[in-house]
Amino acid sequence: MHVVLVHNPSAGSIDCDRQSLAELIRAAGHTVEDFSSKDKRWRQALRESPDLAVAAGGDGTVAQVARRVAGKPVRIAVLPFGTANNIASALNQRDMSVEDLVAGWADGRAQPFDLGLAIGPWGDFVFLESVGAGLLADAIAEIDQGSAGHVNDFDDPDDRLTAAWALLERMLREAPARRFELTLDGRDLSGEYVLVEALNFGAAGPNLRLAPQATPSDGLLDVVLIDEHAREALLRQFPLLRDDPSLVPSFRSYSGRRLQMRCGDATLHLDDELQRTDADSGEVHLSITPGAVTFLLSGAGAEASLAARPARAS
Repeated sequence: MHVVLVHNPSAGSIDCDRQSLAELIRAAGHTVEDFSSKDKRWRQALRESPDLAVAAGGDGTVAQVARRVAGKPVRIAVLPFGTANNIASALNQRDMSVEDLVAGWADGRAQPFDLGLAIGPWGDFVFLESVGAGLLADAIAEIDQGSAGHVNDFDDPDDRLTAAWALLERMLREAPARRFELTLDGRDLSGEYVLVEALNFGAAGPNLRLAPQATPSDGLLDVVLIDEHAREALLRQFPLLRDDPSLVPSFRSYSGRRLQMRCGDATLHLDDELQRTDADSGEVHLSITPGAVTFLLSGAGAEASLAARPARAS
């Protein structure tokens, strides 16, 4: 295969430099063009439709590559070197060695993956993970723009995640419930919530698994709503959730294809990017495009299909 490698030198956990990764890919029998994610020439290389686009970095790097190849006959492989690696986890690629991941491409399995579209005052934004307001968006803003910048100062990804979870727990205790006007496929879900999160798959932020039943290939958004009652349930379980996500409380969760949101004066996160809305911003429209990109899965990820969504009441 002809491979275009996009390597983020600033990712949370870089175990291999770009040259070493390129040599490893060549040793597996592929031709390779390798680029730093800081070098815009990788975008042109992807326009020429290689057999495989390899994102070596975190969720942000994977998302950049996916947006560039959406709708093209180019598969994506992930070498997860980020902090959260939510996308790699959803694809069962997170816990494999780099060597096994690369070796597994030869007989890997193609996995369709949905993309979300968020339309708002900012224009159009394609997302892979989630869009939300309230707790998680406010925590991201506090890390990126506020008083919790120390979270990104840790060199070790596990230390960064630990600091982010501690911040989330503190903010969960203090976050106000706010009024959100929500309509999902014509159904009114409006109310006062601490968190509103529309997920493409189950996890967002620092591995916060809000909807364990969600998959990225079902053509649906999973909308999780945490009100005052759910806040108390989450606080009781929060210290244990990082080690055992199965303990996540059963939140109000709804599945659908189109969500309209009116958030008032709020911060929204679109994957890891932040946007502001106010009373004059109008509605935010979210939708899903089924199977917009295709990932190439190695090893256990290739052997185990992404679990089908269990039936559930909403």
